[in-house]
Amino acid sequence: MTPEPTSTAPAAPPSPAPPAPAPPSHAPHRHAEPKHGETQHGSGHHDAKHGDTKHGDTKHGGHADIKHSGARRGGAEPPAVVRHGPTPPWKLVALAAVAAAALALGIWSLLSVDTARIGGTGLVEAVPPAFFVAIFLSLAGFVATLNLRRHTPVLLATQVLVLVVILHAADPIVHGLPRLTASYRHLGVADYIASSGQLDTSLDAYFNWPGFFSFLGLLSGATGVGDLMGIATWAPLGMNLLLLAPLLALARRLTSHPRQAWAGVWLFYLASWVGQDYLAPQAYAFLLLVTLVACLLSAFSGWAWPTGSNRFTRFLAHHVTRLDPTVPHQGMSSPPPVDTAILLVISAGLLVAMTASHQLTPFAAIPILAVFLLSGRLRMPSLPILAVVLASGWLVFVASDFFDGHLTQLFGSFGDVEGHTLGVVTQRVGGSDPHVLVVYTRLAEVALVWLLAALGAFMAHRRRAAWLTAALGALAPLTLIPGQPYGGELLLRLYLFSLPFAACLAVLTLLPDRPGGPGWRRAFALLVMGAVLASATVVSRYGNDSMEKFTPDEISLVNQLYATAPEGSVLIEVVHDTPWKFQKYADYDYRALLLAEPRPGAGPLSCDPANRIAEQSGAYLIVTTSQKRAADLLETTPPGDIDRFTATCGSSPGWSKLFENAGGVVFHIQGAGNGN
Repeated sequence: MTPEPTSTAPAAPPSPAPPAPAPPSHAPHRHAEPKHGETQHGSGHHDAKHGDTKHGDTKHGGHADIKHSGARRGGAEPPAVVRHGPTPPWKLVALAAVAAAALALGIWSLLSVDTARIGGTGLVEAVPPAFFVAIFLSLAGFVATLNLRRHTPVLLATQVLVLVVILHAADPIVHGLPRLTASYRHLGVADYIASSGQLDTSLDAYFNWPGFFSFLGLLSGATGVGDLMGIATWAPLGMNLLLLAPLLALARRLTSHPRQAWAGVWLFYLASWVGQDYLAPQAYAFLLLVTLVACLLSAFSGWAWPTGSNRFTRFLAHHVTRLDPTVPHQGMSSPPPVDTAILLVISAGLLVAMTASHQLTPFAAIPILAVFLLSGRLRMPSLPILAVVLASGWLVFVASDFFDGHLTQLFGSFGDVEGHTLGVVTQRVGGSDPHVLVVYTRLAEVALVWLLAALGAFMAHRRRAAWLTAALGALAPLTLIPGQPYGGELLLRLYLFSLPFAACLAVLTLLPDRPGGPGWRRAFALLVMGAVLASATVVSRYGNDSMEKFTPDEISLVNQLYATAPEGSVLIEVVHDTPWKFQKYADYDYRALLLAEPRPGAGPLSCDPANRIAEQSGAYLIVTTSQKRAADLLETTPPGDIDRFTATCGSSPGWSKLFENAGGVVFHIQGAGNGN
């Protein structure tokens, strides 16, 4: 076995006698690029890859010739010594000014949005042209900063933060309320657990995975903030900001040098359109997953066994190294025992917190950890085993009420790969023409990201740069496809799980493996790539904004309903798209006449379903503007049918209008039992 070399190649001493050749390197390339303000002149340091220093061929007082990997397959030899002079201060000031201008222009343009103009393709119809100018300035500022002679992480971080605000904080800036009806539901679950101190696992599936909601309750109690509506409103921005540090740490372990890592993080935010960053267990669990993987690749990278101990380990080591020579033959030196124990406890804690909070994410962690173990990137075999035990044990024993009652839903379609992929996609390509356009935009963006990732992996393999770890991380979640469709959202979640890895592969198509800027031609191509992805994300992320947004009038209507309806009453929504359940989660019997989904050829609504629900003891029915928008966008009902339903049924015997505002109307339907 070849021992792993040190992480940096020593500078060759001036000597007329050439020393022995350096051993080949199998460690991941780690370039400590000089930061702004540092100097290399006369220091004897240089930007070089492992094993690329020609010993005995020294120039300029001890500087060694540098042979970059890009010259291994032909082409001109790079300059002997890479010298990075200081970046002129005016450039730094100019790029900081570009970031400030982009931020100010982006926020101003979002504040000036007329929400009445938000239509079938979402926010893109209502934002002024200045919004796209702000995005372009942000993209140009990042690319120009990436292309500076000196690596400037503070300025890169600033440019990324500006992009996050412009692209992922649009909902709270424009609407000032939480998006998605699920946000309000999650507030209600957290409120119920915090106020009652109980976990009624028979009430809802949420209570079988209460970790996230218990955390919200603790947050509310610790801060004294009883109303978490503001936190829910700004959760998309907060979650994306919290992701930045673990994403960057993960990207540093997947790429060859810091500029590639920053570009990978930047590309993640550009292509992250799934919208699972609202106040939800998925956002929390995804943050834990990225943090866990970054921690493991940082502290426990390497083989879990001697690579020559038997035929199987030799087979793995041979083929992994053949695919990606940057994978080490042996693990890196272990941390001190105390540090190792602390890091293991932290990793186990992250797994436990993830398992207690979300149904799917712990199962996605299992194949990711498994492929890292088998490829020499994780030397702790106990962690994948722990992930399996925790996820399966929690499902069977802790969430036994859910498990026993949903066996068919959990395993009834096991192995139906076509149904979980093409079948789900076919179901989603429906509704109005603008909605279909949004769906196709999403599919095209996913295809583009995966195409760029595949091309980046191929190019990195050709030039013998690091790529295998990112490729395995991107592909591993796809092993969950045969399991079940996860309510039709499996492919969306798998895209999210794979995106941090795919983004790091995609940037390899344009960024070289050597330190230093990519050059203006590559930088321009990177700018074009970013502009295409950003434009697509504005449509794909905010394409359903017309039905995902809510108004203060709708919240007021729900509050009036809660103030009027006695506890235990039946509350009916016509279409499942109402901002309720944020309080009194278990105090009412909530019903929906229709799910918010495409229903091709659907007939007109009848009063009979609502009358049957209210037949025994009466009910309250609420119709909101968001329900109407959802029905029209998805073609859940014929166009304008909810208005016809409201006018016709509202004048029927036993129906009485209680209150109405710009957000909707509430009816009371008298029952035969007690007249309530």
